[in-house]
Amino acid sequence: EPAFEFAIFSRSQTWDGSVALPPIYKYLDVQGAKLTLGNGTFKHAKPSDFNDIEDLTIQSIFPEETQLALKKISDGFHDVILQHLNDQPTCSSPMREKVALIQHVYRTNPKAAQLVKDELSKEGGEPIYNLEHMRERAKQFINEVNEFMQGYRILCVTTHKDSERMWSVYAECHKGIALRIEPNATKDSKFQLFRPVNYRKERPPFYDDTLDFIADSLFGDKDAQRKAIVEKIVYSKILSWQHEGEYRFAIPIRNGEPPWNTLKYHPEEITELYLGCAMQQVDKEDIVSKAKALNPEIAIFQAVRGADTTLTFHRERHENNHAT
Repeated sequence: EPAFEFAIFSRSQTWDGSVALPPIYKYLDVQGAKLTLGNGTFKHAKPSDFNDIEDLTIQSIFPEETQLALKKISDGFHDVILQHLNDQPTCSSPMREKVALIQHVYRTNPKAAQLVKDELSKEGGEPIYNLEHMRERAKQFINEVNEFMQGYRILCVTTHKDSERMWSVYAECHKGIALRIEPNATKDSKFQLFRPVNYRKERPPFYDDTLDFIADSLFGDKDAQRKAIVEKIVYSKILSWQHEGEYRFAIPIRNGEPPWNTLKYHPEEITELYLGCAMQQVDKEDIVSKAKALNPEIAIFQAVRGADTTLTFHRERHENNHAT
């Protein structure tokens, strides 16, 4: 039976270029604040550490159930070949040679494709695919991709510095902090790679159109496929997380590289420190001291809860840091 190859990603892929960023902030609990400011590093999370257990995963390859997808593949396979009649197959052997032979036949006999389609569509004809085999193959592939994503480290930030929910969840019920990050473009900062998350009703399938799966498998640019697919996984979340207004970027652990979960940043990139309204005084003194040692020009703000329960931020007076 014909078998489509399943792409295996290489962790040599990174993203080039940058986008204009809005103000972005990182929430931290007390311990995270002291480590981040004291060590000059941010923790980059492993996908399995995320609160949303489906984040950084795929749940399906096709937008349809596997049986319907396979029927669409069977019906559309020869149409895809005809659309790429003169394109060089990029799939692996022996599939590459089989596709090249089919292309040759269709080029020399334009009526052959329709004859084959008519034969396959006859009632009682043998199916192109074994359904149970393909279901198991699809499940195996999804597991492989999700396991592969565990080799990425993700840094997540937000555009909201005054989110009640985020102060509660990520800043230890207002005992922690929020930091503003401003990428230093002159030093080619990795923070320029932050990009917004796309919020969707449900996790996206691997392919939005099943026929794209055929075209990509047989004729696609493998590097472009890897980039597009990993981007879809990294920058997609379900709507229930939309309140977070998240930006993120992902860095792969390269082949042979020891696992890590922290990376250095340029001290001047941490430009503002917001102290939670429930922070203990001893923690405040320690965190402010670490922040000033890191970046003497950092602006420091104290969160204050107003009579209407909303949060406001008052600029703190510190040495070499006057109120504005």
